[in-house]
Amino acid sequence: MEIAQPTLTELFKSALARWPSGVTIVAAEAEGERRGMTASSFSSVSLQPPLVLVCVDEGANLLSLLERSQRFVINLLAEGQQAVSNHFAGRPSTDYEPLNPDLSIDGALATLYCSKWQLYPGGDHRIVVGQVEAIRLGKAEKPLVYWNRAYHSLR
Repeated sequence: MEIAQPTLTELFKSALARWPSGVTIVAAEAEGERRGMTASSFSSVSLQPPLVLVCVDEGANLLSLLERSQRFVINLLAEGQQAVSNHFAGRPSTDYEPLNPDLSIDGALATLYCSKWQLYPGGDHRIVVGQVEAIRLGKAEKPLVYWNRAYHSLR
């Protein structure tokens, strides 16, 4: 009997699960429609001008709003906001924070208000680059961390 070997995709996912990341909620609004999604593929790009990126799956409902909108918001989640993350990741919860009118989320460590800079192809994802136009800082608490397919706390 032959033992099945993991595919490159399975190995890739396992390798990346070993790298911790913060958790964000990316939100956009266009033509009265508002959506948000959980994203851990977030990074700074440039200081001058201040640019950030987030990677969005080509099948994500948020992508069409990001294509149509000139602005979007990135909320950096704090430890204890797992229910918020789960809700926007498609695991509905009655215990979550709704989006505020400005697309911010109460309790976020920081909220970055971005204008759309550019969208780039990235395999099965789209790389969304935004120029940070304004920032609202929340309390300086511990971040919500995702590692090895679960939320973790910094000590």
